[in-house]
Amino acid sequence: MIICLLCLIFEIIDASLKQSYSFYVGFDGTTGLQASGAYIFRPSGTYPIGSQKQVGPIPIGDGVGKEIATKISTTIKSNETFYTDSNGRDFIERIQDYRADWDREVNQPIAGNYYLLSVLVDRSVGGSSIVDGELELMLHRRLLYDDGKGVTKAINETAYVGNDCRGLAVSISFYY
Repeated sequence: MIICLLCLIFEIIDASLKQSYSFYVGFDGTTGLQASGAYIFRPSGTYPIGSQKQVGPIPIGDGVGKEIATKISTTIKSNETFYTDSNGRDFIERIQDYRADWDREVNQPIAGNYYLLSVLVDRSVGGSSIVDGELELMLHRRLLYDDGKGVTKAINETAYVGNDCRGLAVSISFYY
């Protein structure tokens, strides 16, 4: 099912998959640009992490907010084009760094190519195909700054376990 987002609609392709995990550093807004927050995804670096069955609690002891993503990579040549569907009614063609309605100035190449996707999940996820043949899904976010877009707080949800307050953890499973 997931691989269909990377190819032409309803075309069946047999391809091997490779899954990896990484995290984006959430931009803190210190240079006057918008901070990454509840409504804004503004990464300022990406770092690989090992295989995950549970994501979190996301460590913030280093003072850095993080956004955890998984990448599902194939050898499919998608010509920077893929399709999204956020409501089960219509597929929308997405072309990397392109918008049919206006001339797009690329200053956020990752965040500017993220969309809502319909993937069978237990919570909403954002995602993209930033590299040909690759699907990237945002799994979990823990940020330390508000983006100023209405929530008026950082995405830093915690839970109490006994007398210990720690960041939320999410369990993940993927079926191809």
